Amino acid sequence: MDLRTVMLMLAVGSLLFGLLLMIFQFNRNNHQRVPFWVAAKILQAIGSLMLYYRTETYDAVTMLANTALLLGCAYEAWAVRFLSGRLVRRWVHILTSAGIAALCVATIFLVPPYGLGLVFLLQSIFFILPSLFLFNKSGLKFSLQSILAACYFIAGLVFLLGGALCWGAPVYALRLDRSVIFNMIPTISFCIFLVSGFVLLMLAKEKSDMQVKEIQKTLEKSKIRFQQIVETAIEGVLIFDNDYKITFVNKNMAKMLGYTIDEMLGRPYASFFPKEQLVVYNYQENLRKNGDDSVYECRLLKKDGQEHWFLVSATALLDDSGRFEGSFAMLTDINKRKEMELLLEESNRRLTELSNTDSLTGIANRRCFDATLEREYLRLKRSNSKLSVILFDIDYFKEYNDYYGHVSGDDCLRQIGGVLEYCINRTVDLAARYGGEEFACILPDTNIRSAVIIAENIRKRIQSLEIEHKKSLASNFVTASFGITAVQYSPEISLVDIVSMADKLLYKAKISGRNRIEYAELNVKGRDDSLNIIGKKG
Repeated sequence: MDLRTVMLMLAVGSLLFGLLLMIFQFNRNNHQRVPFWVAAKILQAIGSLMLYYRTETYDAVTMLANTALLLGCAYEAWAVRFLSGRLVRRWVHILTSAGIAALCVATIFLVPPYGLGLVFLLQSIFFILPSLFLFNKSGLKFSLQSILAACYFIAGLVFLLGGALCWGAPVYALRLDRSVIFNMIPTISFCIFLVSGFVLLMLAKEKSDMQVKEIQKTLEKSKIRFQQIVETAIEGVLIFDNDYKITFVNKNMAKMLGYTIDEMLGRPYASFFPKEQLVVYNYQENLRKNGDDSVYECRLLKKDGQEHWFLVSATALLDDSGRFEGSFAMLTDINKRKEMELLLEESNRRLTELSNTDSLTGIANRRCFDATLEREYLRLKRSNSKLSVILFDIDYFKEYNDYYGHVSGDDCLRQIGGVLEYCINRTVDLAARYGGEEFACILPDTNIRSAVIIAENIRKRIQSLEIEHKKSLASNFVTASFGITAVQYSPEISLVDIVSMADKLLYKAKISGRNRIEYAELNVKGRDDSLNIIGKKG
């Protein structure tokens, strides 16, 4: 087989091998990527093809061909170094490439066969180098590395011998076309191409397999570490499938609910929710199936039936296509904190209630009356309705206290408070002790006629108590006098105007004989419309 045929075969083979490597290495799912390897084969293909078309004289084409071949050999040596577990520093690669280019340019100015000898010497270096890398990796044991190392070393020795002949016996070297070495070089180059290609592929696969094993080992370690963390976490951990059945539970979670791990596995998550909390469960399930995460509070049922508060941090688990495949939840025990919060809320509610309640009668106090009147009067802006206010006090109550004593007076006030609780029974209405023996009622969305009917009912029930009052000039029993006003919202009418109008009507009822009702509507001008009297003296 002549030199030109071998060069053509090397060019075609290297090009196809390089293209095949390019396809494999640029495949997104392929992990067998070896730096410099594709470039090495492409450069070797270019160099071999240029030598196929070279002339008998050593010209620029031959120089460029040798440059490409030597760079290809250097890059292949770097690829072998990578496969042997070491990297090539960037500055070494750049300096080597520049040196090869410079020495190949210098061969033009050398007298034959010294230029060819220099090329052979450089090639011997780049064949011996990878053999040293591989021998060091294989430890001289029989393996693919040792076979490839031996091939590279033999090829390096042949090129070294050829270079030595060119420099040491130039006259003999000029007749290399008839020598044994000259015939061995192309044959050895082609054999190295075949052997190195196959073995390097095997080495790349072996390296890739080792990387995969390392990744699997790392993943296994991470899995064990994660499981240890989850198992020893102070929080509870739950994992659910796409049907929201429990597929994993850690010891702490099972302990908090009073179950064993086996008892919880496979159970629907919904079975741990009290009925009134199923709304929370359904809402959270919809969030997770839409791929949304959330943090929420909920109560879960323990094995003994008691409810326990948890803070849940939940994450949706999605597959590669974004479909819901389950959920991960970390649960923190907040039962003690929640109980304290609920106790605090109840205490605040009771405190607010006490601050708005008259301690003697048990109905609302003056403070609550003022706040409610302000709120309801402002609400008239939107409702365009009417608001009625009843103000009344017990007739001759000072005389009652002086004659019967303050203990009896307090008891009388309590009974009047009971009458108000009975008669004022709408949730929007308010009955309050205004001060001393004076009481007040706020009746939202109530006109003057309806308010008078309610007041008359209160007046009659107070009389029906038949609380003896010998010092009263109005009756032998405790009675009350009433002033009632109704108002529609106007920026010209203040809260003081409303109470003042009811108080004036109360005073009118008193000076008119007591045990009676005076009522009037309060208009913008503040005059009394349809003044009427209900009830009689004695």
